Amino acid sequence: MAPYVANKKPLVTVALILLAVLTIANCICCTIAARDLPGSGSVAEAPMMVRFEKWMTEHGRTYKDAVEKARRFEAFTANAVFVDSSNAAGGKKYHLAINGFADMTHDEFLARYTGYKATPSYGHEDDARFPAEVDWRQKGAVIGVNNQEDCGCCWAFSAVAAIEGIHQIKTGDLVSLSKQQLLDCSTNGNYGCNGGNMDNVFEYTISNCGITTEDAYPYTAIEDMCQWVQPAVTISGYQDVPRYNEDALALAVANQPVSVGVDANNFQFYDGGVMTVDSCRTDLNHAVTTVGYGTAEDGSLYWLIKNSWGETWGEGGYLRLE
Repeated sequence: MAPYVANKKPLVTVALILLAVLTIANCICCTIAARDLPGSGSVAEAPMMVRFEKWMTEHGRTYKDAVEKARRFEAFTANAVFVDSSNAAGGKKYHLAINGFADMTHDEFLARYTGYKATPSYGHEDDARFPAEVDWRQKGAVIGVNNQEDCGCCWAFSAVAAIEGIHQIKTGDLVSLSKQQLLDCSTNGNYGCNGGNMDNVFEYTISNCGITTEDAYPYTAIEDMCQWVQPAVTISGYQDVPRYNEDALALAVANQPVSVGVDANNFQFYDGGVMTVDSCRTDLNHAVTTVGYGTAEDGSLYWLIKNSWGETWGEGGYLRLE
């Protein structure tokens, strides 16, 4: 890993209070309908193969042999049918699209690109008023969308975005912080690319007297040996937002970007609009960052979610969740 550049002036280390919500109420966690692989003859294979070949070219995808390509074509076909059927059904506030995840089965996608491991969270309730709309991007407290790639360390990206946000709010400086340091070093209750929890990140940040910058410890999407680097930003504590209380969450988000755990089963092909509560549950499996909330043109209330699957997913890397 790249060492801290000693001849550069180190960033000011500040003590900050961090709010971390670890569960969103079940009324805003979405699941997905069962996605069966199509039987032989159920889909016109020739046109679908043309579509698949075009998709492969657009995404630079190649496969090791004909067997692997056939398996990926089967997954692509199932996903294409699902996306087309969902969009054709109408009456929805969101739409799906065939994206870079289209040759993966749903189980493969969840195994590779989620990884939040929930723990009990209770927190305390506050009775306070908050603004009608918030967008921390417009206030300069949100770094551009990152891509965790083929590593289930969403927990690190979620926590870092919250720390970056509160640091900017308190100091005026927006600094990109290291996800790789957390992947390599925050191992007490976190499991690298196999999942983790944001509370453990905040505990590590406090005990380590901070984390360093992205430039000093860049992301590689592979867990490696922990390297010592000069801390750049620290926090003095954190607080869990109580479960099943969207007012408490709104109050927290009105004060800073907040780490959240969500059910991401229906996120794979999200392309835009307000993701609605077609079928709710609390199977929390993915960590993201809530950077605001607002009201869509049709009056739908939504949470503004920053994800870590790159800018080509969703609305430039963001999701609006009912």
